[in-house]
Amino acid sequence: MLDNESMRAAIRSAIEGSGHTHAYIAEQVGVTEQAITGWLKTGRIDKRRLPKLAQVTGTPLQVFLPDAPRTAGGGADAHVDVEGFAQAAGLSDGEEAQEYAETHRLKFRADSLARKRLAPANLAVMYGRGDSMEPRVLDGDAILFDRSDTKPRDGHLFVILVPGAGAESYSVKRCELVGDLVLFRADNPTGNHNWRKPRRMDDPKHPIKIVGRVRWIGSWEG
Repeated sequence: MLDNESMRAAIRSAIEGSGHTHAYIAEQVGVTEQAITGWLKTGRIDKRRLPKLAQVTGTPLQVFLPDAPRTAGGGADAHVDVEGFAQAAGLSDGEEAQEYAETHRLKFRADSLARKRLAPANLAVMYGRGDSMEPRVLDGDAILFDRSDTKPRDGHLFVILVPGAGAESYSVKRCELVGDLVLFRADNPTGNHNWRKPRRMDDPKHPIKIVGRVRWIGSWEG
């Protein structure tokens, strides 16, 4: 079983990612709302409540209990669907990605997500377009990202919302922390795009919003 701090983080991620109210989850699990609040504050939870909490929030039980045995319908070969955005993530300027849209979903092994302590409800998939993140992210690559993970991390890839001439566009860039500054940059600054230099997240005219941290592009990130 996880330590209290890891359990607290896992419970918070599962509950917030489920989209359900505390009242609904409490009713389904068979506890009070005060109990839910206690779990979120301390991470202390009766182990017997975890299977129901996992079921209600759509979270693999192994996120809470890494050593839990696989049961029927949840064996080692069980998969979960991760919904795709009907828009591509620009690897160049971002704006051209608005014209690229398709309905898609990918299946991921439930045990793989559990080992990474990822809640399926928090995950989404986009496909990249452009060359600014070569060689790590190539045009057409599937990109799995965690929408509950929006804290800037130095050296990590993030899906971000970038202001454009018309509307905001999704893009994938690498985070760089310099003192108190949060910057986003291209891995391939000489490619066919306008990301020649890093851009500040807190630019007053063109602020950047983090959508989620990239966790998979054919191999795990971080």
